[in-house]
Amino acid sequence: MHTKDGTMKLDGGLVWRDANAMVTANREVLAVLAGVFFLLPSLAFSLFMPQPEPPAGADVKQLMAMMREFYVDAAPWFLGMTLIQTVGQVAVLALLARAGQATVGEALREGVAGLLPFLAVQILLVIAATLALGIAIALGGVTGSPVIAGVLVGVILGAGAWAGLRMMLTLPVIAVERKRSPFQVIRRSWELTRGNAGRILLYVALLAIAVFFIIAVAGAIIGIVMALLAGPQAAQIANAVIGAVVGSVFSLYLVASLSAMHRQLGGSGVAEETFS
Repeated sequence: MHTKDGTMKLDGGLVWRDANAMVTANREVLAVLAGVFFLLPSLAFSLFMPQPEPPAGADVKQLMAMMREFYVDAAPWFLGMTLIQTVGQVAVLALLARAGQATVGEALREGVAGLLPFLAVQILLVIAATLALGIAIALGGVTGSPVIAGVLVGVILGAGAWAGLRMMLTLPVIAVERKRSPFQVIRRSWELTRGNAGRILLYVALLAIAVFFIIAVAGAIIGIVMALLAGPQAAQIANAVIGAVVGSVFSLYLVASLSAMHRQLGGSGVAEETFS
């Protein structure tokens, strides 16, 4: 569906139906990829780098220091997990785009090939965000007003969130259209998502809320049962497994949804050549 100015209007219901159809049609091979690239890294991270339990009576300053120490220690592990999952995401997108034409091995090669362009895009976005935030803080400092500085920082953060939504299709552009220049990837995602940032936000938010609800309910029920039957350590492991399983399903459906968005918003054109 197009708007009056010719912009394609994203249909969230159609995105979900297409994503679900793609996952269902390719469930066997996608289950393997999701298990290797989404489930196992997430489970390993949860088990080997569990979040610290806050001590009783800790104030906000102590909690902040504890969390800062945790994230500093976990940064290398988190980076490794992110890289592995990115390869899996690109591989899944390539496989969905060329269903019946690509083998798992060929899709994995696409995943590895797409890793460097994705990292380049992220580095450029971080540099741009850092510069914008620095300028806002500097302007606030020049005025000498903390209120103005706060407003400027808030505006920059809001603009950054909006720009992040416009960058949601960078992975499909890399995987499906096989663009490798980070500038081309950014420009293409910006074109595809024009006029649809709000709809993308709504779709992703609803999907994330549903996943959070499932994890919370299932984790509470199974955690209580495991704690009663086998003790608190077993309950912690069970919660980690539940979170990893549901999280991997969420990741799989999110990637399939990005593929469906890419097709719907006019990015269905796939490079003509097949894998070799």
